[in-house]
Amino acid sequence: MTLRIRWDYDYGLFALALLLSAFGLFVLSSAAPDKGFVVRQSFWLLIGLLAAVSLQLFSKVRLLRLAPWLYLFSLLLLVLVLVFGREINGARAWFVFGPIRFQPSEFAKIALILMLARVLARRPLLRLWDYSYPLVVAALPVLLTAAEPDLGGAMVMAAAAAGVFFVRGLPWRHLAVAFLIAVGLFPTVVWPQLLPHQKERILTALNPTRDPLGSGFQVIQSMIAVGSGGLTGKGYGQGTQSQLGFVPFRHTDFIFAVVAEEMGLVGALSLLGAYAILLWRLVALALALPILEDRLAVSGIFAMIAFQVLVNVGVTLGVAPVTGITLPFISYGGTSLVTLFLAVGLVELIYRDRLQRVL
Repeated sequence: MTLRIRWDYDYGLFALALLLSAFGLFVLSSAAPDKGFVVRQSFWLLIGLLAAVSLQLFSKVRLLRLAPWLYLFSLLLLVLVLVFGREINGARAWFVFGPIRFQPSEFAKIALILMLARVLARRPLLRLWDYSYPLVVAALPVLLTAAEPDLGGAMVMAAAAAGVFFVRGLPWRHLAVAFLIAVGLFPTVVWPQLLPHQKERILTALNPTRDPLGSGFQVIQSMIAVGSGGLTGKGYGQGTQSQLGFVPFRHTDFIFAVVAEEMGLVGALSLLGAYAILLWRLVALALALPILEDRLAVSGIFAMIAFQVLVNVGVTLGVAPVTGITLPFISYGGTSLVTLFLAVGLVELIYRDRLQRVL
């Protein structure tokens, strides 16, 4: 068997994912409570790389034809985790096999994007009734994830689905109706269903000082860390807020605060610049795809990553509620990192086989 290099990949996208992951390990070695986190994250990085490369052994046509089965399998996992999953930090969202944790909602994000892209590429959206089936497809994994309860994961799924819908192209009157429905549902349906601590997080985002020693403590300490970093930061491993434990979850939800405190505005803007280039490459690749289903799938991945970056940084700066959404490629989290590399591998595969049409 001869291994031949294919030159019709976008190697820049893969290089950016590797660069961000390497930087994540660098930051994690300062932010994590002990070096064991770095070792485990390195292991998951290797698994993610192998998964992304292994995807290239398939054809795009064969993989996208499996989208309905992957979607149904992800729903099954989301149901099973509610029954047999391990509760961690108040959410029954994990399967635990010895030292290995697996979060099925991460896998479900990719399955949802593929399934929704397939459905919307084949279905006209002329009447409001035409949205019923794709909305059910989008709602099932979102609701199952919210039931864990994992509000952050459910929000990421909803954002990815919204990205696919938007790129599919919706009449303005349909967008207006969707906006009015969302505005009406939030105070009447969504807000009453939120748990007390979830409501408190939203109120704290509006005014972090309303409970500075309680619900607002995390955000206030994060904002202090970001502001104290100045232009060039306090130095690697020298951040007082983060190293002394004032910034909570500094290796996951608030790792951007560590970057800003220890590397300053220069480091924070450099990281955001790397994300901007990554997202720009995804947009460029989506525009280069001649087949609608492919464009929708890549657009969903773009929306998934962009939303996570936007919300995580927003939480760190005190302008978004704390939802447990991690910073892509940077925060500690094995399942998340593998899923992100699966997403990158999927984009590479779609771009490589962009002229092949799924019948």
